[in-house]
Amino acid sequence: MTSKASSPRVLPGRRGSNRAAKADRHELYELSVQAPESDAATLARLFKRLRKRDAMSMREDFCGTAALSSAWVRSKEGRTAVGIDLDQPTMDWGLAHRIEPHGPDVARRLELIRANVLDGAGPKVDLAAGLNFSYCILHERRDLLAYFKAARRKLVDDGVFMLDVFGGWESMQPQTNVRKVPDGFTYRWEQRSFDPLTHHIVCSICFDFRDGSSIEDAFHYDWRLWTSPELRDVLLEAGFSEVHLMWERTNAKGEGTGAFYEPKKDVENQDSWWTYIVAER
Repeated sequence: MTSKASSPRVLPGRRGSNRAAKADRHELYELSVQAPESDAATLARLFKRLRKRDAMSMREDFCGTAALSSAWVRSKEGRTAVGIDLDQPTMDWGLAHRIEPHGPDVARRLELIRANVLDGAGPKVDLAAGLNFSYCILHERRDLLAYFKAARRKLVDDGVFMLDVFGGWESMQPQTNVRKVPDGFTYRWEQRSFDPLTHHIVCSICFDFRDGSSIEDAFHYDWRLWTSPELRDVLLEAGFSEVHLMWERTNAKGEGTGAFYEPKKDVENQDSWWTYIVAER
């Protein structure tokens, strides 16, 4: 999760009940959209496929609560991580809820730095990741290029940089997607506007509860929806030697595996899709 301007509005439910007022929006976000242990395993697997060795150090750009960084250091003895974000309160929440509860060894191997990702803060690492489409807060190509150059500078010689990207024709139109979460609430993703000339997209995450209460605009996003070829071209301009556009591997029934991704040169478009882009230093 990245730093993002948001003004959550808590609306009461029936007869004054208000589960929303008691809920923690960071907890709700992680329950709804994150799978840090799975993400850490996938990143490690993609790195090892390319480099034939284990990645031991990772930087999580736009780290938010640092859930991915925490999962990374806990996934293998000796692994280290550094999280970069501008939102200190969110990082403080992550420290209290996602790092310190796992003990001093995890806290010792995980550093949080309040900084702009364009500044290239922190040590060099094997693997850098900018997930959850956080780089989309960079609307101008020059800023995206500056970010990718900074990310490359902070990789070891055989380092790898990974992003995720989403698209499909539904990503370019206003819509609302609703999904029930097993923990007793509903996740609501609202795409409120899309400009085809600039790819400026405005979205929000909201949460609804069984008592009728809700959190409106729990997280608000003012993004540019970057396309895969744009990202590939800017990564190459930033100096990366190879850029792989990945696609989810399917089984014999054509169903997604949910964990294995491979490079593709062309695929059929879908109403919505999500995948990784992997760049070699």
